[in-house]
Amino acid sequence: MALENGMRDLFMEEVGETLAELDAGLLELEKAPHDAELVNRVFRAVHTLKGACDMFGVDDAVALAHAVESVFDHVRGGWRDVDKTLMDLTFSARDRFAAMLAEGADPAAEKDEALLQSFRDLVRTTNLAGVQTPAPAATAQAAAAPAGERAAPAPATYRIRFAPRRAEGVLGILDGLRGLGECRVEADLAEVPLLPDFDPDACPARFTVLVTTDKGEDAVRDVLLFLDSSAEAEVSAVEEWELSDVWQAVATPAAGDISGDWPEAGPGPVPAAPAAPQAISEPAASSPAAPSPASAPAATENGGPPPETARAARKPPPKEAVHSLRVDAAKLDELVNLVGELVIAQARLSQLAGDIRHAALTGVAEEIERLSNELRDNTLGIRMLPIGTTFSRFRRLVRDLSSDMQKQIELVTEGGETELDKTVIEQLGDPLVHLLRNSIDHGIESPRERMERGKAPTGKIILSAEHAGGEVLIHITDDGRGMDPEKIRAKAVEKGLVPADARMTDSEIFNLIFLPGFSTAEKVTSVSGRGVGMDVVKRGIESLRGKIDIQSDPGAGSRIIIKLPLTLAIIDGLQVTSGGEHYIIPLSLVEECVELSRQAGNVSGRNRTIHLRGEIVPYIRLREVFGLAGEAPAIEQVVVTRHEGERAGLAVDEVVGQQQTVIKSLGTYIGSVQGISGATINGDGSMSLILDVPTLVASVKRQAA
Repeated sequence: MALENGMRDLFMEEVGETLAELDAGLLELEKAPHDAELVNRVFRAVHTLKGACDMFGVDDAVALAHAVESVFDHVRGGWRDVDKTLMDLTFSARDRFAAMLAEGADPAAEKDEALLQSFRDLVRTTNLAGVQTPAPAATAQAAAAPAGERAAPAPATYRIRFAPRRAEGVLGILDGLRGLGECRVEADLAEVPLLPDFDPDACPARFTVLVTTDKGEDAVRDVLLFLDSSAEAEVSAVEEWELSDVWQAVATPAAGDISGDWPEAGPGPVPAAPAAPQAISEPAASSPAAPSPASAPAATENGGPPPETARAARKPPPKEAVHSLRVDAAKLDELVNLVGELVIAQARLSQLAGDIRHAALTGVAEEIERLSNELRDNTLGIRMLPIGTTFSRFRRLVRDLSSDMQKQIELVTEGGETELDKTVIEQLGDPLVHLLRNSIDHGIESPRERMERGKAPTGKIILSAEHAGGEVLIHITDDGRGMDPEKIRAKAVEKGLVPADARMTDSEIFNLIFLPGFSTAEKVTSVSGRGVGMDVVKRGIESLRGKIDIQSDPGAGSRIIIKLPLTLAIIDGLQVTSGGEHYIIPLSLVEECVELSRQAGNVSGRNRTIHLRGEIVPYIRLREVFGLAGEAPAIEQVVVTRHEGERAGLAVDEVVGQQQTVIKSLGTYIGSVQGISGATINGDGSMSLILDVPTLVASVKRQAA
């Protein structure tokens, strides 16, 4: 596939979206195999893929896509049911599409031929005698629905002209149009050659179809998706006042080009509709939108068609155009960096205006601050993506892995509309894959074991997301066997990971599974057993400044909770000072600030607590944590934070105030520093370190213990 880099990138991006849509459609269709709309959804994806590959000359993918369309054409016509064999083959075709279109992939023509042959076998085994064509009078039946039910949409008439290049599937298309409602078909046979020159695979005929249906234009276009990519097709709505002339035109079409002009309604009387022409499918006996000889003169008793204003009123309102623009991710990242620098410059301007105390300069600084805040929010909003884009890829993982392990597992996703920074979403995929694979392997039991325990044979995994302040909470919950804390503790002692006499809570024991080399699996499989997956998960989550926790009820299931920041670029922070150094505490973790006198705070060890409205809150001094020189002021400030449902305090010299914080990494030279998650530049050009509050709170808990 010889494409320029820019064109290839665009092609691969569009193909990737189409394959994701195909995957989602197949997964839904597997749950509801009789849903005709889902069949159409799969068709749309395959047809779009075939068209894109045909445009760029990927002939192998075009041939495979056409074979898939042929089989699903039979499904749509009622000649074949959606069964496991068809679904497995289609999923294999989807994977083969991805392999063929991957850069540098081996064509592996023998795999393509075997897959093509499998689809051809399905076509040959189709039960043509079992075709179920919807009744043409479906529209009239819908109109006669009992009172109280939702009224069906008003029927409309559409004119369809198409010129297929291949004979395969034409009958199914005509049957599909007939199934939408009243349908009249005329075939132009002017270009059909003599028998010696006739090609049985080609279709030289051109078709003109009028269909009156209450299904809408999208349903008509869905039927035409079954045409091959080289076919010509046109769909147009027919106004009520045009019907007589249009029906007459169908009765006497002009031979030759299907794209020729059609007669428009003139200023004179509209003649009565002629008798129905010989058609491939007979129209319904009665239809509310079809004109009759008796009704046609009534429409023209005032001497002509409706006035222009009436015609305009009957035309459907124009559809609003959807405007979107693809932007390279690198350009978006650069924009965020520039906005971050702008926020820093704005902070310096505000501080300068405050020092000079010039009214005009202060007004300009406030206006710049307002504009920079709006620009920051809008720019970060562009980076926010629904986390459902990540959730959708896991449904296929659960399907394939549960099938390989002979388990019945249902994946339920909730909160897919929850938005998260695109950088976080990109790095979240691998940790979630490990966690889901672990739940499938260790959590969900086999159907037989579940039934012995009084459970349904099908296990359930719930993947959900929700906002909680400045964080996003992701829950992975299963109704499997759960985790036994005693078994985990015994395995950890056996491997020498914890001392035998260690006193640990259940939560601490569950977190042992994140230690490198820890695994409770009895044997090593392709899914788990080597003790590296959960360690990778923990490091991946912590690299996103997130936290992970485990809750489990033996015999009833487990829940894994992941907490992630909304964005990795800019946060609201509380600036504090201690020992002459500036620090930033994420504002989402701050509850309140209280004073601490020197006498009350002059204690050590586990006695470092404050009484806050009847609650004892432990605290630590930043001076002691970071070894800062100098003497603490007579009255310190304790910033009370809450993490994982528990409160803890950080004693500092002074609370400066709230500020926008542009997060900068410490760089590879400094590396990772315990208790510090990054740095930022202040308005005066100095630097503040961003505190890793969860790590510091953990040290508070250890001191309090």
